[in-house]
Amino acid sequence: MRRKQKKQKGGENGEGEVGELIPIVLPPKHSIDLAPPEEGILRFEFTAEEQGPLGVRFGSGFPPLILSVTADSLAGKKGVPAAHEVHAINGLALIPQNKEVVLPCLKARPVTFDVRPQGWKPPEKARAIARIKAMEEAEKGARMEVEIHRREQVATEKKEQQERDAADKVVKDAQQAELREQAIKVAKEARAQSRAKVEDFRALIEQDPEELRNAANALMEASYGSSIGNSKALPLRFFTRRSEVAWHWMGNVMELIGGGVNEDEDSWDA
Repeated sequence: MRRKQKKQKGGENGEGEVGELIPIVLPPKHSIDLAPPEEGILRFEFTAEEQGPLGVRFGSGFPPLILSVTADSLAGKKGVPAAHEVHAINGLALIPQNKEVVLPCLKARPVTFDVRPQGWKPPEKARAIARIKAMEEAEKGARMEVEIHRREQVATEKKEQQERDAADKVVKDAQQAELREQAIKVAKEARAQSRAKVEDFRALIEQDPEELRNAANALMEASYGSSIGNSKALPLRFFTRRSEVAWHWMGNVMELIGGGVNEDEDSWDA
């Protein structure tokens, strides 16, 4: 606290006039008159017998930061820590409004010197911040638990779906394999039947006399308009022994030569 006193000056005319204001610094309080320091605040007291510089170098910021403490100084012997902020002088907080009052107190004795760690907050505020942080952590934990449960559920459903897909694939592959085996069996049976039919047909036509068979071949292979010497009459069935001229080949009905539907571009000469 600081008081200002008016000082009277006598003029030549004998009338008093108001002079300059002289600051008066109240005598410092003893530490026993101060409230106990808050939690986290370190208090150091220097008595009237401890005269001289404290041995502390302060930063230019506000509140002042203790940049260094001389080891064999008054402050060094009492263990004043560096890298701490000045919290209060003689119970007065180190705020800009109190600067002109508290700083001169550092040179006076006795003086009570309170310092705090950087980032210090009043206990009640710190507890409120801790409560808020705890609530946030709890909410975060709850959200994480929900997210973990969701991911586990998704993973379980995905695994179950994969198992169902794998089971379906096994069934489908088995069905396809069965169908493939059936198709192979049917194809083999069809080929066997075809081979049997061919052999039966060939055996049938081979029963005809060789002379007649040779005559039929000569007639079918002769050029158009050529004459076949000594040709004999041949039964019509002899012409069924060649697939390219037959209309009935191994039990299958073939298209007649010249048969089918005429197309627009078809032509013939009479």
